[in-house]
Amino acid sequence: MLKKLIATVLILTMALTALTACSGTPAQSNDPGKSDPVVSNDPGSSAPEVTAGTTALGGTLKTVETFMYPSLDPVKDYYSWHSQKYGLTESLFRLTDDIEVVPWLAEGLDIADNVATLTLKDGVCFSNGNPLTADMVKRNMLRLAENNKRFYYLNDFQLDVTDEKTLVITMPTALPTLRNELANPEFCMIDLDNSTDIDNNPICTGPFKVETFVPEGDLTLVRNENYWDGDVILDSVTFYAMSDEQSKLMAMQNGEIDAYDNITATDIEIYSTDPAAYQLFSVAMQARCYMFMNPDRLDASIREAITLVIDRETIAAFMGGVLTPTYGAFNDDTAYGKSQQPQMNLEAAKAVMEAGGYTLNASNVYEKDGKAIPTIGLYCYAARNIDKIAVLILEQLSNFGIPCEIKLVEDPDGTYMTDPSYEFDICFYRMTTDKTGDPMPFIEGVVMSGSYQDITGYGNAEADAKIEELRFTVDPAKRAEIANDIMKDYYAANVFVSLLCYNRNIVMATGVSNFSEANPYEYYGVTHKTTPATK
Repeated sequence: MLKKLIATVLILTMALTALTACSGTPAQSNDPGKSDPVVSNDPGSSAPEVTAGTTALGGTLKTVETFMYPSLDPVKDYYSWHSQKYGLTESLFRLTDDIEVVPWLAEGLDIADNVATLTLKDGVCFSNGNPLTADMVKRNMLRLAENNKRFYYLNDFQLDVTDEKTLVITMPTALPTLRNELANPEFCMIDLDNSTDIDNNPICTGPFKVETFVPEGDLTLVRNENYWDGDVILDSVTFYAMSDEQSKLMAMQNGEIDAYDNITATDIEIYSTDPAAYQLFSVAMQARCYMFMNPDRLDASIREAITLVIDRETIAAFMGGVLTPTYGAFNDDTAYGKSQQPQMNLEAAKAVMEAGGYTLNASNVYEKDGKAIPTIGLYCYAARNIDKIAVLILEQLSNFGIPCEIKLVEDPDGTYMTDPSYEFDICFYRMTTDKTGDPMPFIEGVVMSGSYQDITGYGNAEADAKIEELRFTVDPAKRAEIANDIMKDYYAANVFVSLLCYNRNIVMATGVSNFSEANPYEYYGVTHKTTPATK
């Protein structure tokens, strides 16, 4: 079966590449992209924790950045996802390897109804030695609200500074997820009084500060001698702007770089042949590929059968470590991820089709009332392996008796995700589904009536009422119960299928550690505990 899949993918990928060339969009190969159990040379383990107190200070780490941007201003677009990865900025809270929200610059956040009291940690300062104050936090939050549309909601908050370390936040209504929101990388702090060129040299709180920055080019940072959380091991870190995978491989093999993430399946095989020189780590990110099924074009029996036909395990195996199977929008080991979708079950899928009045004809295509199922369009795009996933699903569905064809588009957000006529059969999308350790952002953006991704028309009054209840529920156990109930109903409608998580695959030279190699979010990377390669 796998050999047949390989042959099919090779043939169809050639066709997709030709289509992509016509559209003017370059084809991408084995690129998990941005979006997020550890597997390494020693399965189940990760590099040992090394602290500044037990390691001699010094050394340089050289790595690469695939998506280098023209500015280091963290409030613009998603630039903070990168500035935090660089060790330049830090948010008020952060997400652990286990997707738990813990304090970072903040000491804590007490929420009582619609009033939250934020307290800062003692001793936090910027790289110039100036202390981080509650007033500076307020000004940074106001600047974020002014410059990033995703955080316009902050304009409705009243921010009152009560002392140097305390900020009282009064919200229009209770926001139980505020702590999770403050773990977004955008909630980082800049010394706004002394940063004269925020685009190129913001003064921040991280373990490193900017030495040289070339917009859309290389970035070199040096140790922040005033770092508030202990000694910084490395003298400096350099991020080379490099998008070509072959160039990254050669640079790593030549010792020109010491570590990088999102390595390809091919490179995983190459590095794994020399465990003495390379450490490999893989963690499933929260960035997921999923698909929508249009109930106006596919009846209930076909949609339910499709959810039972898809073999995620085979797809992940074929992709060689780039993807991990997933059966829900959230990890099943989170309290709010207990509702999951069924695994492949071909016999159950056949029973569903037969119960719906379908039978297989001589051409191995299901038909009903003497009419074969029309060929179903799989709408996808040639980036982040979406097209390859679609090809593999095409093979699985066609073998089962549901004929499909690939419908390649250049940009999902400019086509099937925003076309008001929603003339698609099945379409694919990718998003970080659990961005802050809480289910609300995904549910609000996908399940709720009128949301951007409610393209199947699922949104309904009953679900919306539960979503509003979730919005204002404080108790974590109750929040999880409501979220699981919402997702159980959503999955039962068979309009959404969670497919695969993108893996954050990392290679590190011997000696390198604490590169956030076990964290499922790409916006964590270099820390004050990161160690250099052994030369």
